[in-house]
Amino acid sequence: MSAQALQALIRLLDEAPDPGVVTDPESWALIREYSGVYGVRGLTAYAARPFLPPGERVWCDRVLTNHLRRYEQSLLHLEAIAQLLGNAGVPLLFLKGPLLARRHYSPPFLRKPSVDLDLGVCRRDMDKACRVLAGIGYQQCRTLEEAAAYSYDVALLHETMPRVELHFRLSHGSLGIPVEEFFGRAVSADLPHGGQALVLPEADEILHLVLHYAHHRFPMLFNLIEIRRIWRKAAPEIRTQVVRRAQEHHFLAVLAMTDIAFRSTWGEPFLPPGTNLPKTWLHNTLNERLYRECVSWSQPGFQLTLGTRLKGRWLDFQLTDDLSDALKFLGMIARVSWYRLRRRGWRTHQHRHFAVPAARDANSDNLL
Repeated sequence: MSAQALQALIRLLDEAPDPGVVTDPESWALIREYSGVYGVRGLTAYAARPFLPPGERVWCDRVLTNHLRRYEQSLLHLEAIAQLLGNAGVPLLFLKGPLLARRHYSPPFLRKPSVDLDLGVCRRDMDKACRVLAGIGYQQCRTLEEAAAYSYDVALLHETMPRVELHFRLSHGSLGIPVEEFFGRAVSADLPHGGQALVLPEADEILHLVLHYAHHRFPMLFNLIEIRRIWRKAAPEIRTQVVRRAQEHHFLAVLAMTDIAFRSTWGEPFLPPGTNLPKTWLHNTLNERLYRECVSWSQPGFQLTLGTRLKGRWLDFQLTDDLSDALKFLGMIARVSWYRLRRRGWRTHQHRHFAVPAARDANSDNLL
């Protein structure tokens, strides 16, 4: 049923929506059930509404109203945190979230609501940023030492405020690109209530979204649709920059897998025409079977055990570009295991990024 729902969502959310998937009652029921699981509830409500009779539009209106409320709340929280850290002299790079929505969605609240705030912070400013946030009640999920050993961010939790993630690398744990590189190329974006914010320029933003998508093992239709939305508007020179920077930072396998994801979903390439990517050391494994294994690993309700963790690491290992990258990856995994065992040991729990459809309602959306 999940595969059937996914195909229906793909047909509905294309640039030329297929109204047949919402006029058929069985298909429409599946779409409503699974749209939140795949992170596209707002886009679904907006796309489906014109094709529905008045009685069925109630669900769409409820979803869109909820998305608007959560979008506005996210903006208010983002501006409050930005002002707090800005007053403390901490430069910030705004990643994803409502500011991306303002630039690439119309109306912006159609984007999957953010449950956390993603901010790029230079390593030299991380300690200060954490102290400032601790002053208003935030608590770190891990120490800076531990985060630097194997992660790309420090997450902070608050009893009443949204989770904040301070990124000192873009993604991919300790193998990720340090954010310092991106501050020099950042561009200004308007905040809704006045002031300016630094955001990633187009090529870096696409690269970040692609890396984020691959780092979480190609998890959601939402992520892929968002990449496609921005990629298709990008000029040829922007696309060339994305490919060049991915190659410079040893993420060729990620580009190859994203191309496979595009072809599998829409029958179209991601990579620009004539692009010849250099082969990675495990290029023979970069195929649709590996993509399907990654997608299967990220399915809703997936259970994390020692065995499935190891399977996930093996999938990641195949996305390394060369032997030196693979050795660095293994070193990172060793550090992850050491810290995890020292803190709490291996244990079984439900994948934190997803919930089964039965546990969901129109007022929730799962986010990465």
